[in-house]
Amino acid sequence: MNINRTVGRWCAAAALPVALLATTVANNGSAAAASSAPKEAAFVLDAATGTFTTGKAALSSSAPHTVKTYTGQATDSQILAAGSQHVIADVTLAHSPDQAERAAWAASPTFVDLSWPDLGAKTYTVIRDGKVIARTSGHSLRDTAITPGSEPSYQISGAAKGLGHTWGLNVTVPAGDTPTALAQTARKVEAKARKYTKTVVTWRSFIRQRWVTVPSYISKVAGCKYGSAYKYKGDGRGFSKAVSGTSFRAGVRGIVYWTKSSYDLFPETGWTKVYNKKGKLIDKRKASTKKIDFRTKTRFDGKTRAVHGQIEATDPFCPKSGIRRAGIGVYYDARLARNGDFYVSGKARPAPDHEMYLFGYTSGNKHSAKTVYQHKMSTKKFSGLECLFARACEPSTISNNGGY
Repeated sequence: MNINRTVGRWCAAAALPVALLATTVANNGSAAAASSAPKEAAFVLDAATGTFTTGKAALSSSAPHTVKTYTGQATDSQILAAGSQHVIADVTLAHSPDQAERAAWAASPTFVDLSWPDLGAKTYTVIRDGKVIARTSGHSLRDTAITPGSEPSYQISGAAKGLGHTWGLNVTVPAGDTPTALAQTARKVEAKARKYTKTVVTWRSFIRQRWVTVPSYISKVAGCKYGSAYKYKGDGRGFSKAVSGTSFRAGVRGIVYWTKSSYDLFPETGWTKVYNKKGKLIDKRKASTKKIDFRTKTRFDGKTRAVHGQIEATDPFCPKSGIRRAGIGVYYDARLARNGDFYVSGKARPAPDHEMYLFGYTSGNKHSAKTVYQHKMSTKKFSGLECLFARACEPSTISNNGGY
């Protein structure tokens, strides 16, 4: 199935102010111990030009310069030098035409230098393999708590000008810093990326509870067919990385292929079932999928692709327009890289629960999976189910994490 249709972005002006995609792992760990605290980077990407410059902690007075460039079918890498120090750098995302998307890493056997655009955030949170290692006001840092030959995954997120921004970088730490070892690492980075044939971007919005009722103070003004005298059947589950088989209210799967220019869109909505207080099924309907969309925004090049996804799914028993409109509202923009790196930003109403995953397929059903976003709806008054209704909640800004 290949659908290429153009749908306008979800309009926040006519609906609830929304929250940006959210990080979950940032709450799972604390900053690394002082003994392994990140330091200042020497190999720093200039996002304006997409090239490396010298940080304040440079190893010599000379700026980093390119020793060798590897332009592959799936990635772009460089061997850089500053003084006597040589590193391997992945510059695939750094070659993005959009400055906000440009991020890169440079690594030796003893450190990883990370760089991302400075978009004006007061603080950027840096996560390695699910653990927060730093919070910084800068736009680069050096991580020395690494192992030669390892493949750590980093996420950097920050909020600026009412938006959240997240970059995901997957690093291959070289075993040595000789020309031979760095060249081998460049070939390894390319070979690993070329194994991926497609990336599946999955967004699902679901109701965690088994049963929910519309609060009476909302029921009186919402204009829905079934109010507080009835109950809705929820999805009764938590977050799930399952590729399929999970229950949800509305979702979209978009597939980007790395060996051909086409892409696929699979919009879906689940059954909305209404019961009376005695547990008898009264009615059921599915929301329309007409305003659920996924599309690519850039031409195929086998390395990166910009994509856009959105969901507008109205409760099928509630008004479909106006201030009383009730439903799910989501949109996101992303730059996906074949090697699993990415940049994502977007907005979503803070209800119900949301989850976003990237599935990177190498062959058949064999795939890797990583959480990009998980948001749990609040159960507090005026910040839970009410947020499905237009103008019911104040906006909040949060960020996401991920990578293959």
